[in-house]
Formats: sequence, structure tokens, C-alpha cells
Amino acid sequence: MPRVHIVEDDSEISDLLSTYLSGSGFDCTVAASAETARQIPPETFDIYVVDVMLPGDDGLSLCRWLRQDSQVPIIILSAVKGDTERITGLELGADDYLEKPFNPRELLARMNALLRRSTTPAKARPTSGTVAFLGWRLDLNRQKLHSPAGMLVPLSSTEYRLITALIASLPEPLSREVIGRDIFGVTLGPEDRRVDILVSRLRKKLFAADGDADFIKTVRNRGYQFCAPING
Repeated sequence: MPRVHIVEDDSEISDLLSTYLSGSGFDCTVAASAETARQIPPETFDIYVVDVMLPGDDGLSLCRWLRQDSQVPIIILSAVKGDTERITGLELGADDYLEKPFNPRELLARMNALLRRSTTPAKARPTSGTVAFLGWRLDLNRQKLHSPAGMLVPLSSTEYRLITALIASLPEPLSREVIGRDIFGVTLGPEDRRVDILVSRLRKKLFAADGDADFIKTVRNRGYQFCAPING
């Protein structure tokens, strides 16, 4: 049974979700605050469903904490309309976003899609061994990325899938449409920025670890290209 941590302070919503998801084959744990959620190690769970508006630390703070050393998929929920919190959540490492009110069936479908993509590697993507480039080392067995200085760069599941997909696409660029389809499981609309946010998020993590890490290039009208020479 996949294990989900529901972090939601509204007891009616959390009861509804835990009952529905339990009936759909999930092992559910509920926390009413970010502080309570942090008491259980992230590796206990296969996926998180996190409300943005929580007492004390908000859901975005919890998302930031999870992304320090965990790739567990995260779906954030919010009653606030508009792009600001959605974009902020995605920039902090959330994998998907739903506005309240939502249909529990849609949440279930998104959860299952994230779980499939986080556990099933794409056919063309490297899946084992180590990829080295410009002093960086990507351990494909453990899904860990280390900088030239040996610093561990924590990657979300979508960030890891993006960097391996870019490497697998060499020497060709990877289009936004392919990234949207293979990583998010969606057909991108003209205003959908989730791919651009994901690329920006990965770039920021790489630059934070090494100021010379400028090897994910934007190719006009074609997408994004990994430009570092691969050593193994």
C-alpha cells in the first residue's frame, strides 16, 4: 500500500481525504500542522498532500523543509486563487498543485500519476551507475547529485527526472512539450509555466552549489539542452 501523509488542519477535509484514499488503497497518516508532520521522517511516506494554510508554519515552509534532503512527491492544496502561491509552491519543490475546492478523484489521479512517474524510469533514461560531468557526479543507483566540492545537492523527484531526461536527450535539446508529457504527464497549455519553473528551480540549486554550473541552456524554439561533456 502506498503511504500518504496528509497535512491538513481542517478536520472535515482530512477525514474525507483519509477515508477516500484509504478506500482507494492508500495507507493514510494525518497531521494537523507542519510541526506535527516534521516529527515523522519523510522516508516513511511515498507521497505528501499538504495544505498551504496551516497553523504555525505554513505548508510552503513544510515543502521547503522536505526538499532539504527528500525527493518524496508533494502535492500542495490551497483555497487561495491565482498564480502566486502555485508558482511559489512549485519553485520550492512541490510536484503538483490543486486549488480548493477539488474533486477527490482528481487528487487521486494526480497522486497515482506522480507515484508512477517517480518509480518507473523512462526507457531512454539512464538508470544505473554514475554519470560524471565537469567534476559533478550523479549517482543513478541512489539518485544523488554531488557538486565538484562534494556537496550533496538535494533533488526532488521531478528535478531528478529532469536532469536525467536532459542527459538522455544528448546531444539534442529536450522540448517543453516532451518535458510536460514525460515528467508532469500533461499537455502544456500556452500559459502553463510549470516546466519553466522546474528548469529554473534546478538551475538555482546547481548555481547555489557551484557558481560555474551553467550547463542547462535554453535553445530558442526548441527547449532546453544539457551542455556539459559526459565522462561516464
